[in-house]
Amino acid sequence: MTLRDKIIYALISRQGEFISGQEIARGESVSRSAVAKCINSLKDEGFDITSVNNLGHRLNSSAGVLSEGAVRAYLKDDEIDIRIFQTIDSTNTEAKRAIANGLTSDALFVANEQTAGRGRRGRSFYSPKEDGIYFSCVLHPEVSLADSTAITSAAAVAVCQALEATTKKHPLIKWVNDIFIDNYKVCGILTEAISDFESGRVDAVIVGIGINLTTEIFPDELKGIAASVGVKLDRCALVADIYSRLSTLCDTLPEKKFMDKYREYSLVLGKAVYFSRNGTDYQAKAVAINDNGELEVVIGSGEKMILNSGEISVKLS
Repeated sequence: MTLRDKIIYALISRQGEFISGQEIARGESVSRSAVAKCINSLKDEGFDITSVNNLGHRLNSSAGVLSEGAVRAYLKDDEIDIRIFQTIDSTNTEAKRAIANGLTSDALFVANEQTAGRGRRGRSFYSPKEDGIYFSCVLHPEVSLADSTAITSAAAVAVCQALEATTKKHPLIKWVNDIFIDNYKVCGILTEAISDFESGRVDAVIVGIGINLTTEIFPDELKGIAASVGVKLDRCALVADIYSRLSTLCDTLPEKKFMDKYREYSLVLGKAVYFSRNGTDYQAKAVAINDNGELEVVIGSGEKMILNSGEISVKLS
């Protein structure tokens, strides 16, 4: 980490307490003037830091400024590879590049803005700077390729739990991977696996998560569909919280214990849904989500169908 990130790490690790410039300088083997200069720079960036002679510096709020030190401090993990970008084409794409270049550890790629954010089925994901949080988790679960498909469901649960805990709002999951609040999409999830088809095992999984936090203006094609959470959050703390929850849930992938929570957060169960299969349009009622994450529906004739992929529309009111 840079000196800037090391100081952020120290301040967040002892948030609410004063830590002297001398203590920071001694711990990082730099001068007190170097620490003071960095502290002043952080204040200019938006960090709410109180500095008092003979007491030191106290972090009151990080104002959601993205930094490796902040994410690492909230995670309390010195091992994970964390990479922060002010602007990137796509965090999922960057994660793929890193894996191709030899990345073997778990990692987080976090961006303030994406210029080519990616959604499912080749769609783009609108990712304006400052208004949201866009990140990709690189995980290495020791599971079969079949079990790895449940990671999308686990990620959806992790996002809902984190948003519910920090905003007190009630997010819901539109099958398979969209998070809604008050009937508007606020988050999308894109999961991509790097696998060895000969062994049937997964080498790595990339989970891309984009959340609209305070976005007010959307492109015309998203108006009436997307909205923001509407709460200004500490983005580093949110990334760390979601990653921690997802990592824990991934430990139970084969058992799929989190699927009960997935069903509790479901936006579609009991509702009319619309989908196409083999060129035919259907209206049906969503009746269940099984442990494989498949959606069970009943069409007008009374026939039950199981959807394991594809898109659905849902009548929300």
